[in-house]
Formats: sequence, structure tokens, C-alpha cells
Amino acid sequence: MSDVASCPVHQINPMAPENLIQPWVMNKRLRDEAPVFLDPTSGIYFISRYEDVVAMASDAKTFSSVMPGGNTRGVNSDDPEITAIMDQGYPNVPTMLTQDPPLQRRYRKFVDGAFSPRNLKKLEPYIEQVSNDLIDQFADAGHCEFLEAFGIPLPLTVIGSQIGTPMEDLPHLRRWTEAFIGNLSQQLDREGLKEAARGMVEFQHYFVKRMNERRDNPTDDILSMVVNAKLDDEKPLDDAECLSMLSQIMVAGNETTAASLTEGIWLLIENPDQYELVRNDPSPERISALVEEILRYSSPSSNMFRRTTRDVTLHGVTIPENSICFARFASANQDERQFEDAQRFDITRGNLREHVAFGKGIHHCLGAALARREMNGAFSVIFKRLENFRLADDAHPPQFSPNALLHGLTGLNVAFDVIR
Repeated sequence: MSDVASCPVHQINPMAPENLIQPWVMNKRLRDEAPVFLDPTSGIYFISRYEDVVAMASDAKTFSSVMPGGNTRGVNSDDPEITAIMDQGYPNVPTMLTQDPPLQRRYRKFVDGAFSPRNLKKLEPYIEQVSNDLIDQFADAGHCEFLEAFGIPLPLTVIGSQIGTPMEDLPHLRRWTEAFIGNLSQQLDREGLKEAARGMVEFQHYFVKRMNERRDNPTDDILSMVVNAKLDDEKPLDDAECLSMLSQIMVAGNETTAASLTEGIWLLIENPDQYELVRNDPSPERISALVEEILRYSSPSSNMFRRTTRDVTLHGVTIPENSICFARFASANQDERQFEDAQRFDITRGNLREHVAFGKGIHHCLGAALARREMNGAFSVIFKRLENFRLADDAHPPQFSPNALLHGLTGLNVAFDVIR
């Protein structure tokens, strides 16, 4: 295995698990030496600099979100046994994240209202209540595994309530989220892909039943919005279209926020000077700055696929038409050309909101405002109730999971003091 810090740049393998787990040295080398990098193994072009990633994300005509090949199963395998499992479900249909205008805008407008400032403002007391309820469950112990105790259940509970999922079914929602994430990771073996396929099909059948209920008896939730929407005011969405939209909302609505909340605690432990800034001034403005720097630094949606619709020349490299590219948001967010001393966690930096943790352009994350509300509300409660976060006794430094698109900790065992 080559040392990514010293090997010739053309020998770097961006999809190697060790580089997905710890991408920072690799990202810097690619930004400096190969801002357009063709991975000979995968055939993917990696675009790493901030300016290029923003331009790429802002040009949907040149960099399409619709992938070639027309995989209607939505599973990353041609294995007959795996595709047979997926054939028991519904076809994969490009909708919001995986579609281009004008259809992308049509799909997205159906759920825009659920994430309006007015609706999100009404959610604030609920986010605070859920945050307090979760802390109540582990505060007296003085320690917890933060990802499982708080990071995952807070956004999962909130998005579950918005979709219209009964609270007793939230564990299923998380399991299905993990199935979709595993399928996207590019890291599963055959047995892992089979398990992911079963989970995705189970998700589909569960929600088709709930969709039929909402068609007969609409309620005030996202599920009802989606199933009762009509394309061009005349054609209702079919089951496959609804399932595509719901799966994207479900995954984006809990996985990335869980990752950022958890890594945020780790960043405060690792940067006590920044922790003190917030502890001494836990004002909404200061907590908002903390949230933005966590988002920039953690970049849970680290990469996103795009397909070129024409030949594109960038930094002297010609990317042929129909090539697959990776817009490397995590690399862009640590580009020294855009963020001074970019690899330092600094909640006082002046251009905090220039990060691209939520993407850019027409595919700017639909749930960005919800994620910000959840993180601001959660950290406000945390700073009122808990302090002196540190690794729990005998805990090892946390590790990141290998995933081609998402980046997050596998867990975080912490100890803390309760504010009396």
C-alpha cells in the first residue's frame, strides 16, 4: 500500500477504504497537484478545488445528475441473486437529487412547503423537547455513546414526525436508512449488498401500504404531500416516484445531521479553545457560528456524482462526454484558496457560510434549513445541560466509516459533567 502523503499522485486510490476513512491528506494533494484527477480503477474524475466544485454544482446542463446506464433497480450490483431481491420491489426512478430540470424542479416543489421557514419555526419547540428528552435518558450516567444516544435519534425522530411515521417504527426507519447508505457506500461485499437490497425492498413495501392509507385519508405530513401531489396539476405521482422521493428525504433527513452532531462534539473535545468560546457565550449567534463551522469541517455529504453532457476541459484535463465525476464537497470545504487556515476548526472565521456542506445550485440540500434548526436547537440544549465533554474512560479515539459519498464517525464514547 502506497503512503498517500509521499507516493506519486497518480498512484493515489481515492476509493481505497483507508482514504475514505481519512481523506484529508489525499484531498490536499489532489487539490494542489491534480485538481482534476482520473482514478484509473473506477474511471471517475475527482474534482477537488472549491471554485471548480461550485462551478460544477451550479451548471446542471453540463454536469447532469442523471446517471448513465438506466439502472432501474437502484442497486450497485449485477449479481442475479441481488437483482432478484430488488425485483420484488419497485423500480428506481430519478426524482429530486437524481434528476435534472425541469423535472427536478417539479418533483421538488411538491415538498418545498414542508421545509418553509414558517413550518420550521413551528418545529423549534419540538426539537428542544426531543433534545431534552434524549439527554434525560443518559445524563445521570455521566457518559454515553453519543451517536446512538443523541446523534441518531434526534434527527430520526424529527424527520419521522414530519414524514408521518409512527414513533414505534423509527427503528425500522433507521435500519432502512442504513440499507440505502450501505448500497451507496461502494464498500459492501456480496452479503452486505444482499442485506441492503432486502432492506430497501422492505422500505418500499412498508411505505406503499402507508401511501395507500394517505391517498384515502390525507393528513398534515410529507407522506400525504407526496402521494397526493400531481405532476403538472394533472398526473399523480406513481408509487415508484413517491418511493424515490421518500427515500431521499428519509436518508438526507437523518443520516447527515446525525453525523454532524456527533462529529461536532468530537471537534469541541479536540479544540478546547473553541469550546470555551461557546461555553462563555452560548448565545444564538455564537451557536450558529459553531454549527456552520461544524458543517464546513465535517462535510457529511463528502462527494456527489455528476455526469458530463459534453466534453469539458478543466486545468488542462479534458473530461469526455458521459464521464462520471465526483464533486468533492468535503475537499472544497477545506480548500486553502477559499478558507484561510482551512484545516483549523475556527468558529470565528469570517466566511463561515461560504461552505458547500449542503451543495450548491439547484441541488442545494432541500433539508438544509431543517438540519440547521436541529443542530442549533440541539447545541443550545446541550450547552445548557452538559459540559466538560471528554472521551470516556478507556475509550479509543473515534473512527470514521468508509463510504464513497458520506463521511461520519462510527461512534463516539464520551463522558461529561451535568450542569446543576
